[in-house]
Order: sequence, then structure tokens, then C-alpha cells
Amino acid sequence: MSRFLFRGMMAPTFTPFKDNGSLNLELIPAYTKHLQQSGVKGAWVNGTVGECMSMTVPERKEVAETWIKRRADVPTIIIHCGGGCLKDTQELARHAEALGADGVAVFPCLFDKPESTEELVEYMQEVATACPNTPLFYYHYPIKTGVQLSMSEFLREGMKRIPTLSGIKFTDVDVSGEGKKCVEVAQGSLALFSGFDKTLQEALSVGFTCAVNSGFNFLPQHGSQVFALMEAGDAAGAIEAQGIISTCFDTMLNANDAPYTVSCLKTATTLLTGLDFGAVRKPTRAFTHSMTNTLRKDLQELGHKVY
Repeated sequence: MSRFLFRGMMAPTFTPFKDNGSLNLELIPAYTKHLQQSGVKGAWVNGTVGECMSMTVPERKEVAETWIKRRADVPTIIIHCGGGCLKDTQELARHAEALGADGVAVFPCLFDKPESTEELVEYMQEVATACPNTPLFYYHYPIKTGVQLSMSEFLREGMKRIPTLSGIKFTDVDVSGEGKKCVEVAQGSLALFSGFDKTLQEALSVGFTCAVNSGFNFLPQHGSQVFALMEAGDAAGAIEAQGIISTCFDTMLNANDAPYTVSCLKTATTLLTGLDFGAVRKPTRAFTHSMTNTLRKDLQELGHKVY
């Protein structure tokens, strides 16, 4: 297996649904073209904003297959396969490898959660047996998973025992602490993806070189600017560009309760791209008509063109 190499913006993809709740795979070609034109060269498929936990295993396979067919538009595709029971995760990982995905990412088991680094490493080893020739990534999102383990310790031990371990998605606010420790442990040999939009500049400042941020779907120009300015050594300019992103997210998310986060981001992407991603699936809370109108007004007041 060759080393996984990726720098820059990777979009966590939304799963489009029709009014009847079924998959709307017909939208994905237009979606991939949008990402290509936005300078986004990677897709993180079937993750949190993709509502993976609201889809069946066959549906997740269908979505993965559709994205792989669009690799001409988005050359690097990581398929998230975790969240369910180990057997389902292994089945999805095996399927992703058969498709030729560039990487397999996994949540931990969300019921019998790993309570130690050793348990997490063992779990990842089990997943790796299903995709032995594909780069493997751990999706660290403690706010959602409830698994709050040291990622630097996991990487230190995992690098010794999991040959395909290629990085993590670090969706945690402790970027300057634990995130920096991960950079020091990886020493440039792993892909460390920053997961929160509001910590992009901070993550790049401590050594992260790539990110999976939902805003890359609808505000890619600002994310690209943060990357470019940091690469040029203009930290002050990057902080200013980061401020635009953070203000937008503060406005959108502070006006809505946490359970509406995915619905808010999905609706914002529809409003700002003109692509109709449809509603979210239950039990994720859907935006009301009134909430959508408020979001449209908020985005317009921030100077964004809405459809």
C-alpha cells in the first residue's frame, strides 16, 4: 500500500434525499462538479453531515458507489464506514476497498465504546482486517461519540500495530493542546485532518496540513484563502479570513439549537449553492419553513448570495 498523500480541503459530503425520504443520487454529479469548480479535491463520504447513522448498510453502499464513479471531479475519496456494529463496519470497509476508495474512515463502536487506548487500537485492528490494502483513518469526534481518549497516545500505539493506519479526523476543540501533540507524534507521516470549521487556522498553525470542514461545501473560497495565506506565512491575514468563516458559523448555529446543526448546514448548502439537498432524515431535526427564511436572511445580511 502506498502512503496516503493529501493536502488542503476535503468536503464532508451531504446525502441528498427526495421528498419521500429516499436517496436522491441523481444530484451527486452536479454536486461533484460544484466541488471541483470550488477547488475542493477530496470528499469524506457518509460521515456525520452525511447522516450515515440514518442510512441502512445497502444505502451507504449505494452512496459510496455513486461517489467513486465521480472521481474525475473529486480525485480523493474517503468512505466513512463506522458507527454501527463491528460486522457492519467491516462489511462497509470491505465494500469500500473493493470499490477502490482512497481511504476508509471509522467511528468507534457507539454502544460498547472503547474505554482505553488499547481497546481502541484493538477495534481498529479488527476493522483493518476487512480492508488490508486501504489507508485507514480514525474519526475522532468526542462530542458526538462520547469517546474522549488521547489521540496522540492512540497514534503512537496504532502506528506500531496497524500497518494501514494513515491518520485521523480531529474534530475536537483542543487543537493547540492534543492536536499539536498528534502532529508531533505523526512527524509528517500521517494525514491529520482538522474537523471544525472554526479551528481551521489554528490547526494549520500547529502543523495540520488538511481539513474536512462542512464549510468547504458552501464557503470554499474562504477556506482556500486560509490555506493560501498560511502557506505564504501571512498568519495575520489567515486569522482575518478565518474570522469571516467563524462569523458565518456563529450567526448560523447560534441562532439554532444544537440538534439542528446538520439541518442548518444542509439547508445553508442548498441556499448558497442552488443544489437542492432535500430535508434531513429523522431522528435528525428538520428545519421549519420559518427557520429556513431566517437563515436566508442571515446569510444575505452577511453579504452572501442565496438562491
